[in-house]
Amino acid sequence: MAGSPCSQKRLAGCVSGFRGCPQPMAMRPPGVQDAASAARPRMAIWLKTPGKPADTASPVVARRGACHAPACAPLPRGGMLTRMTPITLRKLRKVFGSTVAVDDADITIEAGDLFFLLGPSGCGKTTLLRMLAGFTEPTAGRIFLGEHDVTDLPANRRNTGMVFQGYALWPHMTVAQNVGFGLQVRRVGGAEREKQVNAALRMVQMGQYADRRPNELSGGQQQRVALARALVVKPTVLLLDEPLSNLDAKLRLEMRGQIKHLCKQSGITAVYVTHDQKEALSMADTVAVLDHGKVMQVGTPRELYVQPRNRFVADFLGETNFIQGRIKGRDNGRVLIDCPAGRLVSSTFADDLPSDGDVTCSIRPEAIRLLGEGEPAPENVLTARRREVIYLGEMAQHLLRIGGDVPVKAFELNPRLLPEAGETRIAFEPRDVVILSD
Repeated sequence: MAGSPCSQKRLAGCVSGFRGCPQPMAMRPPGVQDAASAARPRMAIWLKTPGKPADTASPVVARRGACHAPACAPLPRGGMLTRMTPITLRKLRKVFGSTVAVDDADITIEAGDLFFLLGPSGCGKTTLLRMLAGFTEPTAGRIFLGEHDVTDLPANRRNTGMVFQGYALWPHMTVAQNVGFGLQVRRVGGAEREKQVNAALRMVQMGQYADRRPNELSGGQQQRVALARALVVKPTVLLLDEPLSNLDAKLRLEMRGQIKHLCKQSGITAVYVTHDQKEALSMADTVAVLDHGKVMQVGTPRELYVQPRNRFVADFLGETNFIQGRIKGRDNGRVLIDCPAGRLVSSTFADDLPSDGDVTCSIRPEAIRLLGEGEPAPENVLTARRREVIYLGEMAQHLLRIGGDVPVKAFELNPRLLPEAGETRIAFEPRDVVILSD
C-alpha cells in the first residue's frame, strides 16, 4: 500500500480517523457489501470550479461514506467535545444476512474510562468496535460521542484513533514518519508536527527509535509506535482491537501496564477489544461481557468476577464450581439452599430472586477451604472425597467430589502435604455462594 498519496490518505482514515480524506470501503473485499450498503443509492454531485460559471460544473459520483448533509459535519476537535468524552450506544444492532452479530446493545461508557469488550471469538465484540469506528454501518440503533450522534458520520469524520491487531505501520517510513503521518494529512506545519511527534514518542518511550523502520523494531516496540500514531492526532476516542494478541506472554504482561498508564495519562476514553480474561481483569475500569451478540453483563472487573449475573459470565471469567440446588427459605436476609451434599447458605443473589424453585450456585475454587481435623467452621461445611491433588508449587489444585458424584475443584495456596485420596471437609463463606439468574 505504499503507492499513491491518495491510497496513503485512505489508510490514514482507517488508522487514526483523520479528517479531510475519503473513507475506505470498511476493509471489505471488493464487490462485497452488507444489506445497508447495497440499498444506498449512489448520487451525483455537481462540483463548481472556482472562477467558472455554474453551468461549467462537472458531475462526480459520491463515494460510499461521503456525507453532505449539515447533520454530518465533522466533529469538533475542541470546545464542545473534549478528550474525556462519554460514549453511548442505544439499541445498537448489526445483522449479516441471517446472522445477528450484535443484538440491541445498550452501553454507556463514562468519560475517561478504559472500557473493555470481552468475549469469545464470534461474540460480536469486534463488530461493535468497527461500528464505533465507522467502518461498519449498524442495521439499527444509534451511536453518540458525547452529545453528538455520529451514527451516520463516516470514519474519517469521527475523530477516533484506531490501534489495529496487526499494527498497520508503513514499512517504507521511519518511526517518526509513521507517527506524524496523520498530522501531515491534517496539514500540521513541519515544525509543529515534529514537536508533536517527538512528544508522542517520548510518551511511549520510543524517542530514541525515531529514525528506525518498523522491520527494525520488536513486536512490543511496533505496538507502542501504533499507539503513538493514534494518540498524536488527539482523538476524541481511542479504539484498540486486540492490540496484544501478536505478542508473546511476557511482553503482553509488560504492555498491559504501559497501555493502561498511557490511557490514564492522556485522559482519553478508550474502548479495548479482547478475549483474554486476565487482560480485562487487570486493566479495565469497566467490562462488558458479550456472547452471541448479546451484552450479558456490564460492571467493574471485581463486580463481574465476584457477582456474576449468569452461568456464562461466571464460567467465562476464571474457574468456578456449579452446584445445583433448591431454595428452601430465607434466614436473616440470606437464602437457604438444599443441594445433594447438604445445606448451603448464600448472601449473594439478585434482588428479584424468587422465594422458591431450582437454582444454580457458583463457588470459586479459591473460596473453598480444606478444613483440618477438628477445625471449626460456622456454616457451609460439606464432606468431600479427594480424587486427585495437582501440585503446582505455590498452589495445589484439589479435585474433589461431594454429594456422591458432584465434581468440585479447590485451590490451596502454600499447600500442605495431603494424601491423594480419602475424605476431607470443606467450607466456604455465604458471600462466596453466588446464586445465578439462569
